[in-house]
Amino acid sequence: MATMKCGRCGSEKIMANLRIRDRFEAGMGQDLEVEFQRNPRALIFKQTHREALRATVCGECGNVGLSVENPQALWQAYTDGKDS
Repeated sequence: MATMKCGRCGSEKIMANLRIRDRFEAGMGQDLEVEFQRNPRALIFKQTHREALRATVCGECGNVGLSVENPQALWQAYTDGKDS
């Protein structure tokens, strides 16, 4: 497996696939997500597709990169939605 390097400082101290959480007042939380709606003008049944965001963080300089957990499923929902 190839060693990951930071795009900013070149360090190999990379922490990959970290969850990005949002906390509510009661201490509850959820992962942040990217969302695509096939039918955004609908009052209900917007045909929403969501995928969790993941972070890659450099342990040296703190540089953060974001990615989507399942990009193929998001792309499929997005391209299917464009045909509607």
